Amino acid sequence: MHDGLQRMYGEAQENIYYYITTLNENYHMPAMPAGAEEGIRKGIYKLETVAGSKGKVQLLGSGSILRHVREAAQILANDYGVGSDVYSVTSFTELARDGQDCERWNMLHPLETPRVPYIAQVMNDAPAVASTDYMKLFAEQVRTYVPADDYRVLGTDGFGRSDSRENLRHQLRS
Repeated sequence: MHDGLQRMYGEAQENIYYYITTLNENYHMPAMPAGAEEGIRKGIYKLETVAGSKGKVQLLGSGSILRHVREAAQILANDYGVGSDVYSVTSFTELARDGQDCERWNMLHPLETPRVPYIAQVMNDAPAVASTDYMKLFAEQVRTYVPADDYRVLGTDGFGRSDSRENLRHQLRS
């Protein structure tokens, strides 16, 4: 919010707007990790790493479902020994724009050092699962730029068949 207010109303007064998404579910927000400011603005930051002894996966959560992603990381570690890098995605749309901008710049400047999308700088090639309270298509828009060998998306495409948020999450589909 601070960055948005500075950009809209500070000295430069950029010709932009920010919006705040509010949802109808109260939940505890985890503390902001040190150094996360850039990632918050650009669309993704690593929230935590959960250690495991049998491989590693990357878990992405956007919005209120992030707390369930964090719970899943604990289950993977405790029950299966699988470690996780947990990412908070603040904007799949901004990440997609950045990826498209990099592709365009690279196409127009073939002799220059290629630009790398921010999401590819932050993530690695371990398998990744993105979970969102929106339709799968929302998280699919970054697929091209995710460096993971295997990228799966869970979305709430079946929302119309749910009478509660709890039942909505049973509709998560890959």
